[in-house]
Order: sequence, then structure tokens, then C-alpha cells
Amino acid sequence: MKKYTLIAPLLLGTAVLASAQTTAPSRPATLDDVVSEIRAMRADMQKMQEASLRAQLLVARLQVEEQRIAGLGRELAEIDEQIRGLEAARNPFMSKMLKELTEKPAEPGEPDMFAGLRAQLEKVENGDPVLKERQVSLSRLLADEQARWAAFNAQLEALEREFPVVKKK
Repeated sequence: MKKYTLIAPLLLGTAVLASAQTTAPSRPATLDDVVSEIRAMRADMQKMQEASLRAQLLVARLQVEEQRIAGLGRELAEIDEQIRGLEAARNPFMSKMLKELTEKPAEPGEPDMFAGLRAQLEKVENGDPVLKERQVSLSRLLADEQARWAAFNAQLEALEREFPVVKKK
């Protein structure tokens, strides 16, 4: 039994060596082989050039999206600050004053001296509907731009996976 376990690897090793020695030497490259290799290299270069152009366009679009997002973020922060200012100005005394001004209607033909004050008090009390609408609109735009940025970024990542970067030593 021990003989067979020693003989089997020996026969396998001999067969591998014999097959390695019997392979034919590689033939010299012909002109057709060189031409096909050059065509393959041209195709690879064209593919890399197209990928480089796509990457440059995607990076430019990504930068534009980042600028849009930053601008929308600033606008949204300003609107939020204005809304917080209105909320901070709200107090019970103003509510009471607004109720008192609306209880006494102006006499016919008499100009309403408190119309501007009433409008301001209502704006503070109820919040500025224009500001709130602008806040909602900006939030929606910001979400759309962020989604577009994510799509461009995903395209860049797909392009990066398609062409792995060769590290220099």
C-alpha cells in the first residue's frame, strides 16, 4: 500500500514534466499578428479617451451641482433665520394687541391708521406665508439637486470601476 502512495505522485510529476517538454516552441509573430495587436491597442486607446472625456464632463457637472447645492443651502439658511426671527418676535402681548385692534372697526370714511401695524402683527403672529412657501420650495429644490449630484457621482463611480486605476510603484 505504501508503494502505491509513493508511486502515484512520482508518476504524476513525470507526466507533468513530459508534457511541458513536448509543447511546441512559440511561433514567431507575423505581420498579421502585429496589425491585430495594433488595432487592439487603438481600440483600447479610443475607449480610454472616451472614458476620460466622460469623466471630465461628469466632474464638471458634479462641480456645478455642488455650487447649486451650496447656493440653495445658503438661501434656505437665510429663510430659516428669517422664520426663526418671526417666531422669536411672537409674544402674548402682541396677540392681545392684535385682537384689540381688530375688535374696534374703523368708522366708515375714516382712514385705518392701524392697517400697517395690523398687517405686521398678523405677519408676526401667523408667520410669513411667503417665507414658509419659499422654505418648502427651496427644500424641494435642494433635495432634487442632491439627488442629481448623487446620480452624477454614481456615474463617476461606475466609470471608475470600469477602468481600474493602475498604481505606480
